[in-house]
Amino acid sequence: MEQKQISDRVKEALKKKVQEHNEKYGNDARRKVTVGMLTQVFRRGVGAYNTNPSSVRPNVNNADQWAMGRVNAFLYAVRNFRFRSGKFDLDLLPSSHPMSSKKEYTKGLYDDLDFTIPKGAKEEAKRGLEWRKEYGRGGTSVGLNSARYILNNTKAGPEKVRHIAKYFPRHESDKRSEGYRPGEKGYPSNGRIAWALWGGNAGRDWSNKLVRAMNKRDEKAQSAFELIKRRNILRENDWEYRTKRFRNEETKDILYKEHDKLLTQWEKAIKELYFDLLQTQDLKIFNLLKQYQVTQVGVNGIINSAIDENTKLWSADVFDYYVSLANDFAFYQIDLLLPNKKEMPYSIPYKTKETRKQIIEQGFFYRLVSLEDFPIQKLSDNAEVKAIIASLVDDLLPKLANTSKNRFQKQFAKALEEAIEFGYTGTRLNNYVANEVKKNLAKLNLTRALTISNTESNKIANLGRQVGAKSTNLVYTKEWISQRDGKVRDAHISLDGTEINENDLFEYNGYKLDYPGDSSLGATPDLTVNCRCFLNYHEKRI
Repeated sequence: MEQKQISDRVKEALKKKVQEHNEKYGNDARRKVTVGMLTQVFRRGVGAYNTNPSSVRPNVNNADQWAMGRVNAFLYAVRNFRFRSGKFDLDLLPSSHPMSSKKEYTKGLYDDLDFTIPKGAKEEAKRGLEWRKEYGRGGTSVGLNSARYILNNTKAGPEKVRHIAKYFPRHESDKRSEGYRPGEKGYPSNGRIAWALWGGNAGRDWSNKLVRAMNKRDEKAQSAFELIKRRNILRENDWEYRTKRFRNEETKDILYKEHDKLLTQWEKAIKELYFDLLQTQDLKIFNLLKQYQVTQVGVNGIINSAIDENTKLWSADVFDYYVSLANDFAFYQIDLLLPNKKEMPYSIPYKTKETRKQIIEQGFFYRLVSLEDFPIQKLSDNAEVKAIIASLVDDLLPKLANTSKNRFQKQFAKALEEAIEFGYTGTRLNNYVANEVKKNLAKLNLTRALTISNTESNKIANLGRQVGAKSTNLVYTKEWISQRDGKVRDAHISLDGTEINENDLFEYNGYKLDYPGDSSLGATPDLTVNCRCFLNYHEKRI
C-alpha cells in the first residue's frame, strides 16, 4: 500500500506546529521535535484511519483530520512526558525523552568493551609532547589536547575514541615524508610529532579496534529499535487484518510470483557459478589425462584424488553465494511481515548480469533496501546462520565430488574402449581418450549445474525466509505453498496448503522437513530435488 502524498497545506501546518512547539520547548532536548518526526506521526495516522476505520470517532470526517489529531496528541506527550490515553509512536519521540523506546537499546551499549588507554599510546603521547617542547613545531592545538587527554586519563570515552580514530586515516600520508623515521634527515618530522600526539600506532590500533566494536553494537541497537518501530506500525492494524493478510488466493499468487522472480535470478547466478566450477574441473582432468598414460595402473586414482581436492576449493565461492542468497530472502521476508512504508514488499526487478563481487556483497533484493530500515544484521555477520550454511556446504561438496568421479569413470571407460577398438596406441590413444572425456563431460555440465542450482537455491531461499521470519519476534504459523503449474509432484500437492506452528515440522510418508527443500532430517531426493515450493508465514494472535 503506497503512502498517501502529503498535501502542501498539511506540510505547512506541520512546519508551523514544529516552529511554535520548539519556540517554547526546543531548548530542552527531551522535548525538541522535527518536521520529519511529525510527518511520520501524520503518515501513520493516515494509515490507521484507512486500515482500522472502526476505531475512528464519528465526528472525524477524513484521514487528514484524524492524522492531525494524532499529531496534536503526540505533541502533548512530548511536552508533558505522558499521553492523555493510549501510548503510540514511542519510537518517534526524541531519544532523550523519558518515554522514548530508543532508550532501552542505547543504555549500556558499550559496557562490555574495555576503553582503557594502552601503555603504548601513553608513551607515544608523552614522546610527542616532549618533541613539541624541544622543537617548537609539529601538531596543532587539537593534537596537543589529545596528547594531554591520553596521558591524564586511564580510560577514554566512546566519542573521544571515535575522535582519535578519525585522525589517523587523514594523516597516513605523513608517514611517507622524509624525517618520519629515525636516521632520516629532519627526524622527527612535523608529521611524526603530530602522529605521536594522537597516540601513534598504538593509539591507531586501539581506537580503530574499539570503533569497529562500537559500530557493531550500534548496528545491533539500531536493529532492535527498528524492530520495535516496525512492530508498532503493524500494531496499528486490528488482529483480523494481521492474521488474514496473506491468506487469500490472489495474495498467495502474488507472493509466489515474487518469490519465484527473486529465486530465478539466484538460480541463474548459482547455475553459472557451478557451471564454471565444473568446467574448470574438467580442464584439470583433461590436462592430467594428457600428462599420464591412460592405460597405466593408478590413473583413475590420480583423477579421483584431483576431483576431491578440486571440489574442496569450491567451498569458499559456494559458501559466499549461499550466505548472500539467504540474506536476500531473510530481508525480503522481514519486509513482508513487518511493513515499514509499504504494505507489500519492494517490487523485485529483473536484473542484468552482475559480477560475482556484486552478487556476494549486494545480492538482488538487498541492494534495493537501506540497512538501517531493517531489524536484522546482514547474515554475513550472523554466526549461527554461517554455521548452518557451512554445514550444508560441507555435506554437499563430497556428494558432488562422488558424482563427478562416477561420471568420469563412466566416460573414461567408454572412451578407452573406443580407442582400443579403433586400434589407437601411444599418444594418439591418450589424446583421443582425453578429448572424448572432456567433450562428454562438458555436455552434462550445464544440465548438472542447473539441477544443483534449482535444488540448492530454493533450499537456501527457504532457510533465509525462516531466519527472517524468526527475527521479527512475531508468533506465526508457516504454510507450505507449491507452484501452481500442473507440474507439481504428488508429495508437494499433498503438502500444499498445510499450515503448522513455526517450530513444528512438515511430514510426508514418515519423512520430516522444516521447510521446502530441507534434507537435513533425512528427506529423500524425490522430495527435495528441483523443489520450487516456499513457505508463507501468517501472524498468530497472542
